[in-house]
Amino acid sequence: MTENIKFCVFLVASACAGFFCFQSFAFASDYSTPLAGIKIEDKLDFYIGEGVFQKFWVPAPSSTTASDGLGPLFNTRSCNNCHVNNGRGHAPNEKQSGASVPSFLVRLGKSYPALSDKKDRIYPHIGDKRYGHQFQGQSSPGILPEGDYYLTYSTRIETLSDGSQVPLRKPNLHWSSLNYGEFEANTGFTMLVSPALVGMGLLDNIPDEMIMAGADPDDKNNDGISGRVSWIVSDKKKLIGRFGYKASVATLSAQNQSAFNTDLGLSTLLTPSPWGDCTEFQTDCLASPNGNSAHLGNLEVDKQQARLVDLFVSLSSPPTLRNLTSDTFLQGKHIFDESGCASCHTPKMKTGDHSPFAVLNHRTFYPFTDMLLHDMGEELASGFPSFSARPNEWRTAPLWGIGVSEKISGRMGFLHDGRARSIEEAILWHGGEAKQSQEHYKSLSKAQRNTLIYFLESL
Repeated sequence: MTENIKFCVFLVASACAGFFCFQSFAFASDYSTPLAGIKIEDKLDFYIGEGVFQKFWVPAPSSTTASDGLGPLFNTRSCNNCHVNNGRGHAPNEKQSGASVPSFLVRLGKSYPALSDKKDRIYPHIGDKRYGHQFQGQSSPGILPEGDYYLTYSTRIETLSDGSQVPLRKPNLHWSSLNYGEFEANTGFTMLVSPALVGMGLLDNIPDEMIMAGADPDDKNNDGISGRVSWIVSDKKKLIGRFGYKASVATLSAQNQSAFNTDLGLSTLLTPSPWGDCTEFQTDCLASPNGNSAHLGNLEVDKQQARLVDLFVSLSSPPTLRNLTSDTFLQGKHIFDESGCASCHTPKMKTGDHSPFAVLNHRTFYPFTDMLLHDMGEELASGFPSFSARPNEWRTAPLWGIGVSEKISGRMGFLHDGRARSIEEAILWHGGEAKQSQEHYKSLSKAQRNTLIYFLESL
């Protein structure tokens, strides 16, 4: 497929008909393949960055000073452990040790039982005083890990209009050990699987104006969809959140450095604590040696390593759109639009001109997201708000690549906590603003449902 192949989808709506033209790019079907057209020197750095992404870190002190500083508390030893081939993570099996699954995390925050009615209120992410912002079940030698947990699953049956029944599972969190005492009474918990790192550089380069243009917080067009911009405050500046399930991080670099610090316990320029997420109650953690090195700018992940990982993640290619000329694909696209899915999962975006990588500038691409926060209903609510996002609000998940998810990472699990074992289950969990789309899906015939799934698996 060449760079500028175009295809048109003919849509017949109730009141009118029209043509929507898409442009497809020669994206590879591997999330860790570099985008076509990058400069030779960038391609060399891409593979070096991939090496940093995949390498295993070790506790300090160590003879390998470029790779020490892990922990003292951490969730994993390598970025790739959470994002295998840049793919998504998965939830633990029932009663499996949660600490043994690095791609599944438990975030901690304040539950704020009496939320303000102000839609534009920004809630700071304040963690638990003993356990910090994230629960870490791994530790360096001589340091107690924070403990362990396991999940059980409760199941309910969703009945579709043709009588088909789909079991939906919901994860329930149980603590098997807590090594630093009890949580605060108002600590809330949010379970998350590591997301797929698909087309991150493209998402990072969407102009703010394009994201804001899609927002309709007061639903002025009366379509039942009221997407909101996720606003966060960083260094006293108000920025648009783009990354994370709650769109709580403004830039790709900030997202990567936050993961280094919280998931691996490594210091970076933006997150300089060499003890990661340790709290004042974890005194052995704070007294342990660290890997800050003078030749690395008194950091564990220096500016050069952080730059290389940013480049690798930015220039990793989204998968190729498939089956574009198939009648089933075109019929599935029609059902997708008719169901109202495109109201949030906006097919097309275009990058601006602010990226240092020319290949990311002025580029039209198809992530199927509006990058906005939407109410997804109480059944999917998190345990606490995060900046602009209330518990029941989530950033619209990009849909590109979901059809090759299992092929990429060897596992399946959709939605923020991996509860959905199939695309169909994920659709049936939709509530809130997406309830009307969920109900429309339930009303479809089996053949129509299969056609829609075929379309989604082709993205």
